[in-house]
Amino acid sequence: MPKILALAFLLILLNNTFAQQAKPVFKEGQAQVVPAFSNALEWIKEELWVQTNFDSDQNGKLDRMHVFLTRPAQTNSQGLKLPVIYTTSPYFGGTGGNSKNYFWDVNHEIGAIPPPHKHAVAKRKDNRPLEAYFQDQTWVKRGYITVYSSSPGTGFSDGVPTIGGENEKLAPAAVIDWLCGRGIGYTTRTGMDTVSAFWSTGKVGMMGTSYNGTLCLAAACTGVQGLEAIIPNAPVSSWYLYYRSNGLVRSPGGYLGEDTDILYDFVHSGDPENRANNDALMRDAVLVPGQDRITGDYNDFWAARDYLTQMDSMRAALFMCHGFEDWNVMAEHSFRFYEQAKKMGLPAKIYYNQLSHGYPPPLWMMNLWFTKYLHGVNNGVEKLADAWIVPKGEREAKAQSAFPNPKSKAVRLYPHLVQSNTGILATTHQSPVQLHFTDNASLKAIELLSPKNEDNRLLFWKELENSMHLSGTGSIHIQVSSNRTAANLSVYLVAVPQDEPTKKLKIEDIIVNRAWADPQNHASLDTSEALQPGQFYELTFHFQPDDQIIPAGHKLGLLIFSSDPEFTLKPKKGTQLNVNLTETWIELMVVD
Repeated sequence: MPKILALAFLLILLNNTFAQQAKPVFKEGQAQVVPAFSNALEWIKEELWVQTNFDSDQNGKLDRMHVFLTRPAQTNSQGLKLPVIYTTSPYFGGTGGNSKNYFWDVNHEIGAIPPPHKHAVAKRKDNRPLEAYFQDQTWVKRGYITVYSSSPGTGFSDGVPTIGGENEKLAPAAVIDWLCGRGIGYTTRTGMDTVSAFWSTGKVGMMGTSYNGTLCLAAACTGVQGLEAIIPNAPVSSWYLYYRSNGLVRSPGGYLGEDTDILYDFVHSGDPENRANNDALMRDAVLVPGQDRITGDYNDFWAARDYLTQMDSMRAALFMCHGFEDWNVMAEHSFRFYEQAKKMGLPAKIYYNQLSHGYPPPLWMMNLWFTKYLHGVNNGVEKLADAWIVPKGEREAKAQSAFPNPKSKAVRLYPHLVQSNTGILATTHQSPVQLHFTDNASLKAIELLSPKNEDNRLLFWKELENSMHLSGTGSIHIQVSSNRTAANLSVYLVAVPQDEPTKKLKIEDIIVNRAWADPQNHASLDTSEALQPGQFYELTFHFQPDDQIIPAGHKLGLLIFSSDPEFTLKPKKGTQLNVNLTETWIELMVVD
């Protein structure tokens, strides 16, 4: 009898033990905060180094990537296995100075050899980045393990930064291999004691903003097994498009004079003893000559840094996020990658807000995405609308069956002269008219709206009796000549209340879209051709993807000018450009 009672007691004890085991909880298709996972003091935090299959700093040893992670205590005490949310970054290990002293001087003629500049020195830091704290608070409590790694040549990772090079794809793939039991992790940077990811289910999702989001694309392009889903926010999909526009040397917004070598200096926080070697190996021998600030042409260097051409092996489900008002990493980066993923038949959604750089989608959307593809919960997220757009002035996104809006159609508008380099936009051709304006790089776009600067631009307006809903990627076709062998060409779309004095306007309040081009690349992106003074050249190039409603009572403006002091090189003033209005028009994608 006592033996039977003891056995019964043991069974009850075992049942209670298993009943109390912590596990993820789901409600309405989303992972919920689990109290047993929520005590941060109990979380297990580790660091290790994952070995890669490359030697990017050419020191004769395979590079190892520094990895740190946070996981619930139950992954030890209960043998619980959980999926991983992984972020890799060149910024975790520290960064260099961001002073203009370290940027290229843009005050020189187009095609001239730019003057040398100082190099920033990145400072390596030991502490976990603030980003990791917030991601831990969000995801570990919901039944995920958060994993982070520093990019090659940054922080405590071996190797060299390449700004879009092959090692920046292979490094996160190696970490994912380790998370899935295929790679080797070490407890130290140089030692041989190994460590395994015994707590991982082998299901990995990636997320990140800006460069971190770019590395989501890079890893996905390897097709590494186990990477099930990615949520990139404002990622670079082509480093050429980040630093150039249609053959023109053009800086990202807010970073005038930045280029790949500047970014290299900014993130190169790796081993101080290896920096001189890396500088000579990568920055001076590859980045500076490859980026070619003299012509701005597309070349093999840039082609190797275009992820759109590397997507054949991608299998991860894509939830893309971006802001239409992002003039740092512009909206074309996300759209072109998303569009290709859709063509490939991959699960893909896109979320656009009307904000600037780096604003993420709502947590509930990210939660649904990771819950479906990492936990395997059949929550129907794949059946939601493919596009989510936050209207201007609102906070909540609205579902669309697609982006661009399926009802949008191309509407062509032609500039007509009224007087003094100013006119209207109409739906019919202008009779033969040529107008000229003079480049003055000291004038910002907002200043060019004033009649007192009419000699330095062309400006055409369309008054809107009804609201105009733009959705898609517009373009401009222009026939232009120059009195010099090279010239910048900049084009803005603005929307202004009809009775608003121009002197009270701010460009960030009225900008609709922007575009830039180099007339020397009228025939080809990869070959510049010196302009023959007085000869007209035809160019067609695109604005950024957009979806917004311009209210009735506003007027839509087309501003054509030369040097843009916030984005382009700034040659001496005086270059004269002629535009043939008869062969110039814009096409906007308008929702009927």
